[in-house]
Amino acid sequence: MSKKKKKKKQLEGLKMFGQKSEAHLNKLIHKWLDDPDIINLIKLGAKQHIRLMKLVREYADVLATQLNIPTKDDVRNVAQLAIQIEEKLDDLEDKMLTISKKAMPGSCQKKNSDSKEGEKERLRKILIENIMVNQSGNNALAMNKLLESLMDRRR
Repeated sequence: MSKKKKKKKQLEGLKMFGQKSEAHLNKLIHKWLDDPDIINLIKLGAKQHIRLMKLVREYADVLATQLNIPTKDDVRNVAQLAIQIEEKLDDLEDKMLTISKKAMPGSCQKKNSDSKEGEKERLRKILIENIMVNQSGNNALAMNKLLESLMDRRR
């Protein structure tokens, strides 16, 4: 018998073995899934896994606090603050535009836009400083950097 025929026969044998193994494993899995004791054991294992994951998260939060590293909650809070700041800045900008239009209708539009940009920057700095002063916790520096980068991106 030639080498090609031997290889072909071996491959066919492996294919048959794989099909039989798959069928056997499928029967075994279905048998396990029909057994209520196995299902209860799986539920118990899932509950234990959930409990351990909660402990790991709590431990990670404690470590992050001790190492002064921002957590997911800190980043989420900073993102919410940044959104609120942007909304407030937009409101202030609209108010400034309406006031400036009432005060100087039609004249010195270029000068007005330059002063508007300077005023917006000044207001941004004031808002960031107020947030940092009012921010309690160990992550004020990280939050300040994140806020500044968010503001830089918005510009």
